[in-house]
Amino acid sequence: MNFQQKEPVLLEMRISPGRPWGALVIGAVAGAGFEILICEPLNILFYQAVQYLQHGAPFRLAQVLDFFTYQWSGVTLTGCIYGAALGFVFYKLKESRQRLKTLHQDFELQVATLRHHYKNLAIGIKGFSSRVKKKLTAIKEQLGQSTVIFERFHPECEALERDVTILDDAAQRLSHTLGEELLFLRALASDSLTAVPGDFYPHLIHAANDLMGLRFQEKDIRVEINGRPLEECRDSLSFHFEPYSMEVILQNILSNAMKFGDQIQIRVSDVGRWVQVEVQDNGPGLEVEKLKNQLLTPMDRRGGESTHLGLKVSLHLLTKIGGRLSVSSPGTGAIFTLEFPK
Repeated sequence: MNFQQKEPVLLEMRISPGRPWGALVIGAVAGAGFEILICEPLNILFYQAVQYLQHGAPFRLAQVLDFFTYQWSGVTLTGCIYGAALGFVFYKLKESRQRLKTLHQDFELQVATLRHHYKNLAIGIKGFSSRVKKKLTAIKEQLGQSTVIFERFHPECEALERDVTILDDAAQRLSHTLGEELLFLRALASDSLTAVPGDFYPHLIHAANDLMGLRFQEKDIRVEINGRPLEECRDSLSFHFEPYSMEVILQNILSNAMKFGDQIQIRVSDVGRWVQVEVQDNGPGLEVEKLKNQLLTPMDRRGGESTHLGLKVSLHLLTKIGGRLSVSSPGTGAIFTLEFPK
């Protein structure tokens, strides 16, 4: 399939079902009504009560009527301002609550996925262990008869070594996956991300090598950075960033590109107060509007569709640091553009 979307589209996550204008209007109306009908009349009555107690001045209910006749406009404006501010505060609280609810759902989904993933790995490791034990038993039985025939079982020894190698590789994958997911949790659970000065390119190179060496080990992938092969990259770009969240973001975007393509072009540029990173693959492309709608709507795994959890995590972390993520599909492949503030 060939999807075309030449102009980059800014991706977002909907963290509130509405927009702040509704909360501002409702807050302004409620604030004005409260100010006119309750606050200001009580204020006038309280002032007259004080005057009566101190100076014996009589109560003048006409002063309340005069307020409703002549002075309501100025008080209404004040009530609108305070009410709108209070409405905006309530909107932000609702927004934060929705954000936490969405992240909680994503966490539950991620935990379920991890549980299934680790279960499969454990079953694989157990199967390999059983095969190793069977081969060891066969070798011991034959060696118990005569050591001369050991050469006849040399292929068995080689097969055993291969099984042990596979077992070690599975254990390594399990350890790496666990470390990667713990890194996810550490970055997501952090209330604040403290930026420190560092060189960006070593993190980028490490993320690419890590994915090709483990997750995409069986796939022939070529990665170029700024027009040069990955192993020849000697560039340097220093700015302030949080290393854990940076690694998670880069691995998510690069993993998505490596999943659908085998030639990855990475372009890094220093643009004003931004560091811009473009990741382009040669895959089949994607429907940008569909992806944007999926990110705006909570999803589950019904129908076998991707939940785009990696993109949601990256968007969440970029939001924390004031960054941006855009995507375009110019006919062949997709281009994800990361922007990190310096």
